[in-house]
This record gives sequence, C-alpha cells and structure tokens, in this order.
Amino acid sequence: VARCPRPPVSRASPPRDVTMSTLASGRVVVVHPRVAAASNRVDRANGKHTQPRRVSRIAGKPRFGDTASHAVSSIADRPETFDRTRGRSSIKTSASSSGYGNNNFASSYETKPEAQQVPLDIPHWHSRALITNGRVFSETFPVRFDECGPDKRSTMRTVAGMIQECACNHAQGIWGRAQSMPVEMSEADLAWVCTRLHIVVKEYPRWGDQVQVKTWFESQGKIAARRDWEMTDVSPEKNGQGVVIAKATSQWIAFNLVRRKLARIPQVVVEKFQTQSLMDSPVMGTSYAVDKLPDVRGLKGTTIPESHSVRRSDLDMNNHVNNVVYTEWLLESVPDTFWQKYDLQEIILEFKNECHDGDNVDAICCRECGPGGVLDCQEKPGTAQLVHMLLKRGFGMSPTEAEVVRARSVWRVKK
Repeated sequence: VARCPRPPVSRASPPRDVTMSTLASGRVVVVHPRVAAASNRVDRANGKHTQPRRVSRIAGKPRFGDTASHAVSSIADRPETFDRTRGRSSIKTSASSSGYGNNNFASSYETKPEAQQVPLDIPHWHSRALITNGRVFSETFPVRFDECGPDKRSTMRTVAGMIQECACNHAQGIWGRAQSMPVEMSEADLAWVCTRLHIVVKEYPRWGDQVQVKTWFESQGKIAARRDWEMTDVSPEKNGQGVVIAKATSQWIAFNLVRRKLARIPQVVVEKFQTQSLMDSPVMGTSYAVDKLPDVRGLKGTTIPESHSVRRSDLDMNNHVNNVVYTEWLLESVPDTFWQKYDLQEIILEFKNECHDGDNVDAICCRECGPGGVLDCQEKPGTAQLVHMLLKRGFGMSPTEAEVVRARSVWRVKK
C-alpha cells in the first residue's frame, strides 16, 4: 500500500490557531495553541496578567525558565525612577512597554512612601570617670526593666546591685582590669571582705531613669577601710539639676584566704591610699555611730522562717553567695501586710558568715520597737523598724548551724 505524502507546510505563514511570538534576538518562535490558551486561563482566573520575568542583560537572551511571550519584557527596558529621599528605586510599567497584547492594561510597581519615624530618645552620657583628682569614681546607670517592681520603681536589691557594681569598677579603674584589690594584697593571699553595709534611700528611681553613682573610700588604720556611695538622679527631665536620692556606707577588712582570719593591710597599700582615697568625707556625717544589732532567735513575735536553698545563680566569683542576694532573702521574710502599708527606706546588714552551693538558709524577722516590738525602744512618727536574721542550717558544705547575717530595716508609711 502506497503512503500518501504529507502536504507541505509553508514556512512563510503559520498554521491556523498557532500563536506567534518573537524573542529579543528577533527570531520568530511558534507557540502551541494549548500553551497559549492555558496561559490566558490563568491570567483570567487571577484577574490580572502574569508579570513578566527578568531577562538576562547579556545579548538579550532569556534566563532559564523564561517563556517566549515574556522575552521582550525586560527589567532593563522599563523606565526606572529613584527616590532620593528614601534611597530606593521604583519601577513603573505600562502596556506600551510590557510586551502584552492588551493595551488596556497597565501596572505600577512604585514603592509607597514609608511613614515618618519619630526620632528615638536614646540617652547619651559618659558612663564612667575618675573625678576629684582621681579620688572619686563616678558611673551612670540606666534603670532597667527587670530591676523594677509592679509600681515601675526600682527596689532595694537594685540599689545594692548598683553600688556594688560601681565599687568593683572603681577597683578596676585604679588597680587594673579584673582586679578587686592591689597586687600586693593578692600576692599575700589577702582579700577585701565587707562586714557591714548601710543603705538609705530617699526616693527609688523608676524604669528608664538615669542614675549617677559616686563612690570613694578611706582607710581606717591598718586592718580596715570605709567605702561610701552617693546616688543622684540625673535623668534628662532634671535639666542638669541632679537630686540625691540615696546614700550608703560600708566597712571592709583585710582577710587572709589561707589562714581564714583577719590580717593587716600591707604598708605599701596604705601608702598608695594616700593618693587614691578621699579623706574626711563620710557620706553619713562625722557623728555617724555604729549600733549593735540584736539576736532575734526565739523572741516572741518572730515570723515563721522563710527557707532558701543556695542556687548556682546565687554564687559570685568568690564561690559564695553574693551580698546582694542576702538583701533579697532578708526582705522575703517581711509579711505582705507590712509591704502594703510601708515603703522600705533604710537597711543595715552585718555579715557574719558565708554560704556556699547546697546550703539551706532560713530568714526570720520581727518588729523591733513600738507595739509588739521585742525591744524597749520607740519608733519615730510615721516609721517602723524590723530586725532580721539569716540562719544557715547544718547541711551541705556547712555541717553546723551558723549565723549568716543580722539586719535592721526602717520603713516609712506610704504616702
């Protein structure tokens, strides 16, 4: 059976219903009608034309995946504008430049202008400085979110933490980075140990405030020294007129880490103090006297012990519980009714012992003076006094019970 030859197809004209398209190079390409119809259905379903794909700038050739109908529409061929105020380019297209057959369609890619941003009120200050001929150290702190309570005010723990940080940075400023004592003391296995801390707060700074803390010290003989602090609110709304909001003083001794007992300050260190310390400037005044704090164990009216277990996060670089943590533990024993009626104004701590990881500590307190007080004394009008103790139970690294801290807190009636 003879086969009938296929009728010749003229290359000059395409078959019926076949769509013609042209590449950027000018070569004619035949697009199958099914492909063209499918593309039109997608465009009609979406309610808009499919956006043209980017074409390579090299020799005008389409990139991998570009169809013939998209070839002539290149990003490089579209008019481009530049917004100098924002530094961003925006592309506009129209039917005449998009390569689409529908001249009634036009699209725009112009970027919408961003909303005008309000400048951030970022505080700028010189954080640390040695002033008064290098005898006083000053540091400015922002009051952080996690340092405030429900009333947006900072706490006694916050104040204790700020003055401790300021004192440590002062030590680094005069004795070297990461040095809390002169090299002559560290070579002799000596360290500074705080034995007493007294903090008075007139007004607690609030979240976002800027607080300037100044500190200085003075030697007291050859075995002890005194360190003082003054805290000032220097927030921008004060207009440079800082207000003193707190002050504190502390007693320190030289302690032999090997023999575990008091030691004398080396003479070379005492001589250096003559140029590093601020003499005759006690922040509490020249008439300041140290009162003995009572032992409240077994006294009537003592609160139920509030127990604390030493956690790893409570330890400092000396591998014992930090003094700031003791402040927090003491105040946890104060009843809620007392917090609702009074504001904490003052706290005095006497450090008797140290605590380590795994130790268990009980916090107790009672009213010192006035109605229900354990001592025969009088309170000032509008104030109340509590006496506290931290007692270490015989577990962990300390097998015997020991007294850790004695303390007194002074409160004022809420305004």
